[in-house]
Amino acid sequence: MSMKSNILVGLVGAVLALTIPVKAAADDTVYATITSVTPNYIELVTPVRKNICSFIDVPIYDTVQGQGATGLEVLGGAIIGGLFGKAITDKDEGAAAGAVIGGVVAAEAGRADKTRIIGYEKQKRCGIQFVDRVESIVDNYTIYYQWKGQYGSTVVDKRYRIGDKVAVMVIITMLSGQ
Repeated sequence: MSMKSNILVGLVGAVLALTIPVKAAADDTVYATITSVTPNYIELVTPVRKNICSFIDVPIYDTVQGQGATGLEVLGGAIIGGLFGKAITDKDEGAAAGAVIGGVVAAEAGRADKTRIIGYEKQKRCGIQFVDRVESIVDNYTIYYQWKGQYGSTVVDKRYRIGDKVAVMVIITMLSGQ
């Protein structure tokens, strides 16, 4: 007998020795013992409405009465007005009228009230925002079990404890090459 056939005979004998206590009757159930239970988690992400507040700087405005135009501003308005008057009418009288109108416009613009920022104040502003809430939940369990020195594992929905018994199917298969 060759070495190869000795190993094959030994393997077949070992498989048969393991299966001798198993009866062929359909009503006989084989139970393995659970040796370990591992929960398998999934992450559940849920958007949650949340009222979020923050403080911002808000400008404080004030109206400042115009003090009138400076001499330089009136002179500039007169010169620009004179140039426009001459360009439009092509006469010296038009230039003179434009200079007067330009000076008056500059003077009035300097008298106008002006709005300016005189400071800032902190104000609380709130609004609704969506924030993701992440929660880990058990999806299922991986159980590890043992029967007569043979080990297996499977994923189940039911929660078992170490030492619990579970029904298993024992299959005897002939090794090929005989």
